[in-house]
Amino acid sequence: MEQRRPPEGLETTLEQSRAAAMKLARSSDGKKLMELLQAKGDQVRRAAQEAARGDPGQLMAIVDQLARTREGADLLARMDAQAKQAGLE
Repeated sequence: MEQRRPPEGLETTLEQSRAAAMKLARSSDGKKLMELLQAKGDQVRRAAQEAARGDPGQLMAIVDQLARTREGADLLARMDAQAKQAGLE
């Protein structure tokens, strides 16, 4: 069976995107986001499982709740700007 190769340059682009996402996740803002999400406990775990099954609704509701707080909104805005700067859109 013939293996398909990704289009020229796609593999490099994906690796760069992965590296940028990991850098963002390891940043102080990424760590703070994890702290805020961990405070929600099992709710986030269940929402992530549902998202993996194709239903992101619960996860989006958690992010919406977070975005409605001053701290959460500021954090998400900073992370969005960092993601755009890194080419993650």
